[in-house]
Amino acid sequence: MRTTVGLMMSIALLGGLFAQDAKTLLKQVQQKYRQMKSMEVSVEIRAEFSQGGSSSTLQVQSTLALQKPNRVAMKTSSNNPMLSREIYSDGKNLFIYIPAAKQYIKRESPPDLQGQGGNLLGEAGMLLSFADANLDDPNSKARYTFKGRKTINGKPTRIVEVRENQPRASRVYRLYVGEQDKLVYRVELDETMQMPSTQQGQPPRQVTMKTEADIRYISFNKPIPASRFKFTPPKDAKPMQMPQPGAPVAPPPGR
Repeated sequence: MRTTVGLMMSIALLGGLFAQDAKTLLKQVQQKYRQMKSMEVSVEIRAEFSQGGSSSTLQVQSTLALQKPNRVAMKTSSNNPMLSREIYSDGKNLFIYIPAAKQYIKRESPPDLQGQGGNLLGEAGMLLSFADANLDDPNSKARYTFKGRKTINGKPTRIVEVRENQPRASRVYRLYVGEQDKLVYRVELDETMQMPSTQQGQPPRQVTMKTEADIRYISFNKPIPASRFKFTPPKDAKPMQMPQPGAPVAPPPGR
């Protein structure tokens, strides 16, 4: 009996130790991206959505060059043409160009790539948002564990799984972290959500999403020419008129 109890206690202690080690590794990854000054990456994302008996897939490819605090050059293409876009910020002017609509938005560059500025990076911005996450949040119910090793595009990686359970949703992240350089080379997300039924008396609808993102590093902490972040709208592109905050919206014709 004592042997059994001792074995169970050892397993529990080892589980806690592995969880702490997994979180420690993620903190080292965070520090790597927080100290990063510039990088060029390509990101390929495959996502599958399922609801009931229907499913759909989304493919997104992005190339991103960024230089802190606020220089960006990003091109994104997708099997959904309306998701294809180009974003440029040279530190003064920001352009968002939609090729399918042949329209662009011009604004002042954000002061940095955190918060709202980080949203400009779209799918590739997940690395920077992860770097800002508080892994020691006392209210978080996330669990961190190691899930072995795997070689991704020639890079030996350790797999860290982050599991989050909420009342109506569960999320499982798997991050493939380079053993030597502490860079993330792949992110996987499995998510299940319970959505209210559109018909009264019917059970909730279950929606599942599986996403896989492969990340290739072209350069990391190396100089990027300033010309890379410049953009001139094509001659056939038109500026998109954005309503100013607080401005009245004109009623549709016929009313």
